[in-house]
Parts: sequence; C-alpha cells; structure tokens
Amino acid sequence: MFKENYIIKGEILCKTGLHIGGSNDNIDIGGTDSVIIRDVVSDLPFIPGSSLKGKLRTLLELNDDKSAQSVINNEGGPSTDENSIAAKIFGVSADNNKKIKYPTRLIVRDSFPTEDTIELWSKYEDIVRGAEIKYENNINRINSSAMPRNMERVPKGSKFNFEMVFTVYDEDDNNLIGVLESMLLLEDNYLGGSGSRGFGQISFDNITISKRDSDYYKEVKEEEVLISNGNIAEAIEKIK
Repeated sequence: MFKENYIIKGEILCKTGLHIGGSNDNIDIGGTDSVIIRDVVSDLPFIPGSSLKGKLRTLLELNDDKSAQSVINNEGGPSTDENSIAAKIFGVSADNNKKIKYPTRLIVRDSFPTEDTIELWSKYEDIVRGAEIKYENNINRINSSAMPRNMERVPKGSKFNFEMVFTVYDEDDNNLIGVLESMLLLEDNYLGGSGSRGFGQISFDNITISKRDSDYYKEVKEEEVLISNGNIAEAIEKIK
C-alpha cells in the first residue's frame, strides 16, 4: 500500500559541454556530424528522463555489491536480484522478472532549460538553437593526417530544471538515500556522450526535497519540506 512520495527538484548545471545525441535524418553538406536531442515543440535542447535515469541506475549498480553481482550474472544486463538496491529503486521489467516484485519506485521527468539559460543562449552568436559546435580531429597514427569532425553540445553554464518522484510503499525500506547517492556518483562521472574527452560534467544544484504522504492526496494538507535550495551532500546529511 502507498505510504509516501518524495519530490526531488532542482537544477542540473552543465559544468562542461553536454552531448546527448539525437537523430539527424537529413545530413546537409557542411552540416553537423553529430547532433544533440531537441524538444520538437521548442526546438531547444533537453535532457531526457531516460538518459538521466539510466545513468543513475548504472552508477548505483556499480557501487553496490549485490547489484553489481547481478549485472555480472546477467552478462551486462540490468540488476534483477530482488535483494539489490538497484532493483528496489529502479525496478525490474516484466521481460526480466515475470513476478515483477519491484516495479520502479523512481520517476525521472524530462529536464528542460531554465528561462535564464534560454536568455543566456540568445546573447551569443555562436550558440544556435541552444547548442555550440565542438570541433575535433581524429589523427592517423601512421601518417599523422587529420580527419576533422564536429559535434553539437549544450554549452558550459547551461542549466536545466529537473524533477524526480521517489515512491515508498508500506513494505519497503526507504531507499531515498540510494537515489541521492546515485546523484552524487553522477557528479563525479558524466552524463551523455564523450565523457572521457571532457563532455558531460554536471552538478545538481538548488535541491529541494519534500515529502507527501497519503493524507496530502486525500486532504488539503501541506507537504513537508525536508531541504530547500541545498546540494547533494547537504541533502544526504539531512535525510540520514
């Protein structure tokens, strides 16, 4: 039975350029080799919830013994061990477990740019539709010839609003700390592609966590704010 929701909100700050790839069905002459994903309505970059959730799960699986062993047993597939924290937080799909003891407890929304970021983008001629072009060369090791390529990326300093909803049921352990730890792990890793080449360093800023129990949805009741405008370390300390 439902017990409570934790609403986690804040901003994702791009500390370096961010590339989450999109599709480029029509490659024009002189066009970009690798484009970023964009919202079809605004034509501006966004961070898909699937990209953020997938990275959080992967990092948590690598940081938890039972989750990591389950990934090894599944030959690289997601953790399905019902005793692993990754399965308890992120769930097990019907394809991997017909019993589905752990449907996902974590909802990760798509993240869209803040109004200040959209205004920032509009001030620079080199930022087009929310993206800059990053030029790179792939060098031939034998003859030293250069093979140039270019990629779109969201520029450093851009911010995106994020929201996650973590649900706890009566029979659950409260694994909210696991969610926050996966966010902390991501800050020391990268989001999107080309992370080993400097892309995708992010931080979670201005974090607010509020608790909404069953009475919140049945009655006119205020949510309980656990932390306001903090960082991940402060949020973990508060929840503990």
